[in-house]
Amino acid sequence: MISRMIIIVAVCLAAVGTVWADNVTLPQTTQLLLPPVSGSIMAVSQNKPATIDMSRKTGKQVKGDISLKKAMLLSILLPGAGEYYSGAKVRGQIFMGIEAAVWLGFAAYRVYGGWKKDDYQAYAAAHAGVDNSGKNADFYDWIGFYDNRNEFNQLGRLYYPERSYMPDTRAYSWQWDSPANRLQYKNIKDMSKAAFRNSTFMIGLAIANRVISSIDTYRTVKAAQNRLASLSNIEGYHVSLSPRPFGANPGFSVAVSRKF
Repeated sequence: MISRMIIIVAVCLAAVGTVWADNVTLPQTTQLLLPPVSGSIMAVSQNKPATIDMSRKTGKQVKGDISLKKAMLLSILLPGAGEYYSGAKVRGQIFMGIEAAVWLGFAAYRVYGGWKKDDYQAYAAAHAGVDNSGKNADFYDWIGFYDNRNEFNQLGRLYYPERSYMPDTRAYSWQWDSPANRLQYKNIKDMSKAAFRNSTFMIGLAIANRVISSIDTYRTVKAAQNRLASLSNIEGYHVSLSPRPFGANPGFSVAVSRKF
């Protein structure tokens, strides 16, 4: 008699457990979907099987699915943001660190180039009597190769006839006080130009960082979606309980089947 009561209680607990499990939220937003028990305690008392049918699909239900388009857009706007959004926080921080270093380098080169530009213009005014107002980059390049305006115009007639000449006015007149100072001027100007070139190179690095981050984000999101799909494709399982509380040979049998 006691064994029969134990069997009935076990079936009841299985039914209650099935209903409770229908509302369980598993870790990492994974939810197990289970239907209620088919059959009843009356069926058990008549030696009829009570079946727990869990043939519905189980799998991972992610709250707020990761959007590939959103992740890619974030990576383009700020490298590393797409990785951070899709859960790869360490790689996201690396890309963000690279982005910060790139723009700090860009700012540093621009500032340094501007300082050196002021230096070579002041140097030209002090050692060649250059009037810096209204002069373009070509003018500052030319005065580094010629001691004065007359030399520029005379050699230009011989070697560069297509080049325009400097006007015979005080505004475009210069005379270096020594060849050494002219070379020193060229060195300062070259340092400024190199700094500005490097700042342009940093922009190229920023673009490359976005391209690489976008590719990494795409692979990260696709890998996560593939893992999710592999979990979602697992079919549910079917559990069949067949208690026999009455009769000459009481007992029960359990059959479990699962499809993949």
